[in-house]
Amino acid sequence: MSISTCSSFGSSSWSSDSDVTRDSEVVKYEWASELRGRLQLFDHEIDNFIETLMPSAAPFTLDDDVNDSFATYDPSPGHEVESYPDLLAGLQRLVSPFEDAKKLSFSNTSGNPIQFPFGAFQSQHHHTKPDISVSIPGQTIRTPPRWQDIAMVIEAKGSAADDPFPRSGQEHQSTIDQLAKSARSLLLAHGLLSAFVIGIYSTTVRLARFDHTCALVSRPFDIKTGGGARLVQKFFWHFTHPLVGATIVGADPTVMPLDAASQAWVKAQLQRANAKNWQEHVVEVGKGRRMEVYDEKTGKCVPYLAYHVVDVNGRLFSRATMVWRAIIDTRIWANGKLVPGPSSATNVVRPQILKEAWRQVVRTAETKFYQRLDEKIPDGERHGLAKMVCGGDIGEYELQWWKETKRRRDQSASTVTSDTDNAHSRGRRGPPQPDTESPADSPSPGVAYEASMFSSLGNAPSVLDHETHETQTADGAGEVPRPDFPLPHPQHQTYSWRLVNPEFEHLERSHMRIVIDEVGRPLTEFKSTRELVAALRDAVKGHHHAWIRAGILHRDVSVGNILIVDEPREETPSICGFLHDFDYSSMTPHTDKASVSTSTAEAPSSANDPKASSVTADNSADNNGRKERTGTYYFMAYGLLLTHIKRVIHDAHHDLESIYWILIWVVLRHTDCSMGTKKPSQLSASLFVYGDDTASYSAKRTFVEEVAMASLTVHGNEPLTRLISAFSDLVTQEHGATVALMMGKKAPDDHSGRLTYEAVLGVLDRALAPDIVWPADDWQRCAFFDRDVRTVGTAFLDQTPDQPADSAAPADRDHPNASGSRSRSRRGTDNPKSLGRTVPSRAYSKRSRAEPTGGPNKRPRTAGTMAPPPVPHSAPSASANGPSHPAATASASASRARGTRSEPPAIRTSARLAAKLRRSAGSGPGSGPVV
Repeated sequence: MSISTCSSFGSSSWSSDSDVTRDSEVVKYEWASELRGRLQLFDHEIDNFIETLMPSAAPFTLDDDVNDSFATYDPSPGHEVESYPDLLAGLQRLVSPFEDAKKLSFSNTSGNPIQFPFGAFQSQHHHTKPDISVSIPGQTIRTPPRWQDIAMVIEAKGSAADDPFPRSGQEHQSTIDQLAKSARSLLLAHGLLSAFVIGIYSTTVRLARFDHTCALVSRPFDIKTGGGARLVQKFFWHFTHPLVGATIVGADPTVMPLDAASQAWVKAQLQRANAKNWQEHVVEVGKGRRMEVYDEKTGKCVPYLAYHVVDVNGRLFSRATMVWRAIIDTRIWANGKLVPGPSSATNVVRPQILKEAWRQVVRTAETKFYQRLDEKIPDGERHGLAKMVCGGDIGEYELQWWKETKRRRDQSASTVTSDTDNAHSRGRRGPPQPDTESPADSPSPGVAYEASMFSSLGNAPSVLDHETHETQTADGAGEVPRPDFPLPHPQHQTYSWRLVNPEFEHLERSHMRIVIDEVGRPLTEFKSTRELVAALRDAVKGHHHAWIRAGILHRDVSVGNILIVDEPREETPSICGFLHDFDYSSMTPHTDKASVSTSTAEAPSSANDPKASSVTADNSADNNGRKERTGTYYFMAYGLLLTHIKRVIHDAHHDLESIYWILIWVVLRHTDCSMGTKKPSQLSASLFVYGDDTASYSAKRTFVEEVAMASLTVHGNEPLTRLISAFSDLVTQEHGATVALMMGKKAPDDHSGRLTYEAVLGVLDRALAPDIVWPADDWQRCAFFDRDVRTVGTAFLDQTPDQPADSAAPADRDHPNASGSRSRSRRGTDNPKSLGRTVPSRAYSKRSRAEPTGGPNKRPRTAGTMAPPPVPHSAPSASANGPSHPAATASASASRARGTRSEPPAIRTSARLAAKLRRSAGSGPGSGPVV
């Protein structure tokens, strides 16, 4: 996900007829794949659904008779719209006793297309037409409707058979897609932590709660009988009376919409700072937010005013990364209003980048990588790397706060254990009981927790740093008192899977925000090709420093993760580009300064072992995380696409090869080039194949072979033409050595001609030598459609003859094409007393065997067995154990300096494996590895 001055998916890389835009079969497939296994039945009474998932600040005590509210509502299949007036009247009656500030209004929006919440990205995402839209409490929905005015949606169909959750089929998949897309838009438009939607199928009702990891769906009930209308009324009451916050359940208490005064203040500050192109960036300032960024370093929250969406991941069950242009808010609270603070008159604020995302809890937080970079690389020696200003994982903070509250209550509780607690400790799970299982049971009914109390997390010492929670007293160290956590469960860290089954905790996601000081332009907006190449060289240097000096391997080098410095600073005028976005990075376990070499001269001679390779079955802790394939698919090294044959450890040379593919990607799109008679559009279409490892591998190998024979010529640009030729030679040599090692052959005794830092920087330095004349202002607009370059995280499938396909490692489902085997144990899911069951997501057909989901032609599996997604693998953290190989530690630094591994590979060879590789390596252009 880019941190740039404009979207990396803007005009230079997207158009309405892109093959991955909103109407394509790829996108339809991706939605089905994304939802598969992520819809969970909350298999308890509706009252329990409401009370557990929607804690209320005021008890529901309305006693008016609403059972006949829907007496005239009589929908019929195909004519449900005709019944909407009666449905709307019944819904309005349910909320009529609410006070005006809490009252909801309902609108028929079935004929009104509502666009994606942010204008710059509407061409990439389908509009939706919610049947009924529900307003923000106390407000009404404007015409035309906008997501910023909508708090909830209701989909109403004419037949009970339209209930999509217990059935399969493409038709029902479409019904679920409607709910999911609306939930996605609600989450993004308001920055919600969770969103609620309602499905009404004839008179059958389903309540659903969506967050960024899964959806919990209620049992069905009838709106006209059995007290169903009163249940819907109770649902609306809880929805509008949140225990934390002032608007609705699911709203983020650390977020405030920008009111008119804040919008004016933002514009005034940007004008005062003479921010570049600031007028263009405040076009949708009304959709901006005031957000508190929890800073792990200080334990405080820093307020920022986010006024322009730079980039957004429009997927639902994902990291849901949003990148904003933002300025620090130097105002202070006075009499309930924000007013200029003492420093506002003298301090000039400048735009920075605020990034928020929902990381998988099994992954190392991105903040940890930036902290390691700060520890290992002094500012004066930092080159080509983004720098974090502040940031932290607010979800982890909240979880620790919740646990701390629970521990205190457990200590002060009676020694008599309730039957419920005994049952839980023995693994027998009943309905969740907030008064016995959560730390938020102390607030008396009717006691509201103000948003300001909850959001001012920085007023207390950070729970992430236990040292700050202790104070010396006469009796020794003691904890600083802090208020109890007010909710039954954390909300900045998802808790949905844990409610389904505690064993699924690894599937949760945690909310993080970071602020990055550098702001840059996408590579696709270079002013000259020399500037493009200089930015890539700086990124290589940054990658080199991160790997050698800090032990951080990026593992997702892509066109969006390298930026051109837009306004060079006085202290670093020569830096042209920088590398950022460490979401998928891995980190060595070394923490002491002596363990990470600062130069290649310090590398021991044993690092020159010719057998060193990234092809291995080694299971040391240093490599476990790097066996997981991550990256943006189009820019992956084509050696990584051989993982269906042999496990490969992601290494530095793979990232260096990604630099090559980025260069080719941009050159084909934004220069006047050709290869023989082939035009750039033809070359791009044949080279960048999505989703099919075999086809993508074959395409990339064919391309570098053809470059060696015909040359990719950039007309009027001899330096760039020569650079591509030299870089292609390095890629070819490196891949040849990789394939030879996979076949059990001896690697060359030296690394000449290979993808090492020295070699890559050498070709880039020669191209940028002062005496080389480059053309000026030679950027060209892309003349053909582009493809989606969003980040993919996938797991390696070790399917050697000794490893059956059914044991393939699962994938990080941060991308729909990253799913893997689902053969993992599902203990607890078939217990009739378990809390949750998976609801079918109506995908097309069941598969009994693990398969890579390699593109739109492969049908997604249904969740027919109702099993949850498999366990994702995590990247190694800084606290992992060191390498097990005795020579690994001694030669790690030199290995990183060279861009290769130091440990000798443990290669399992067999006739079958060798045959595969020979066919892969020895066949002619256009062919790929045989599976």
